[in-house]
Amino acid sequence: MTGATGFVGQRYVKHLCSRHELTVFCCGRNTTIGEQLKKTGAHFYRGDLLDENFVNHVCRGMDVVVHCAGYTGVWGDYQQFHQGNVITTDNVIAACKKNNVSRLVNLSTPSIYFDYRDHLNITEDYLPSRFSDNYARTKYQAERRVSAAHSDQFCTVSLRPRLVVGVGDQSFFPRLIRMHQQGKLKRIGPGRNVVSVTSIENLLHAMDLCVLGGEEALGEVYNISNPLPVNFWRMVDDLFEAIDMPKLTHMVPYPLAYGVGWVSEYMASLLRRDQEPDIMPLKVSISARSMTLSIDKARQKLGYRPVMTVEDSIVKYAENWKQQAVKQQAVRSPVES
Repeated sequence: MTGATGFVGQRYVKHLCSRHELTVFCCGRNTTIGEQLKKTGAHFYRGDLLDENFVNHVCRGMDVVVHCAGYTGVWGDYQQFHQGNVITTDNVIAACKKNNVSRLVNLSTPSIYFDYRDHLNITEDYLPSRFSDNYARTKYQAERRVSAAHSDQFCTVSLRPRLVVGVGDQSFFPRLIRMHQQGKLKRIGPGRNVVSVTSIENLLHAMDLCVLGGEEALGEVYNISNPLPVNFWRMVDDLFEAIDMPKLTHMVPYPLAYGVGWVSEYMASLLRRDQEPDIMPLKVSISARSMTLSIDKARQKLGYRPVMTVEDSIVKYAENWKQQAVKQQAVRSPVES
């Protein structure tokens, strides 16, 4: 597995290692997390997927390769995303073919659908007239390469999970919490937008179907999410309530937030800042627009049967968040003698 030190990668490595009949090999860049994964029984290799020799080495002798690695974010030039998403995927595909790997499971993204408008029940064949950012553009390019590589000897499949949440989340929930703690988070618009969200447990289930299931469902691309969409800002409030933080009380009209985001992004680009702005038009629109996915294809062809709800995911995340907060406080506090 590539990208083993990210949110999804970590959870899936641990999940696979719990099945004692499997031997799990994984790679990533974070040595500390890699050492933790070794304790679960995984074989970890640290390296860069832009290094063809390294990729060839980690794919040698594998039956199935799960490709979770990628360059994420909404800020940065095209070349960064092209290298991190397209070239790395090319290297993985080439190494799989060279080493006679029988199956490649690729983690893609429904970000390719986003075009600043509301969309409900999106099916896998939808494409906007233009992609919203370099991340979506290059992830789609990578996904197309994976699909083109599919054959009877080398089966491929791609999953497009929407807003993955749960214990281990390193991005979405932590960012919301951090911005709220700093007083920077405001509800954008009237708060009526609904979105598809994917509990991490449901994504792991979908990945199992691709890794361990039969070949009849492969050669496809599948939307993955929880069955029921949720109100975005109600979910945010539920998260804050679960971790004993106040709910949001301030609202900013969408046109105003969008305009401020446009100015912020323009100034950051003008000054050639490396760090992405806190507010950008894309971030504003993602949090204010409705976007739900159809998972009919995954149900019918893949056998996808999600069971975890967003509410349960928030409860599990909050419990873990509080436990980690207690541990951090214990580390900071002086030891009484």
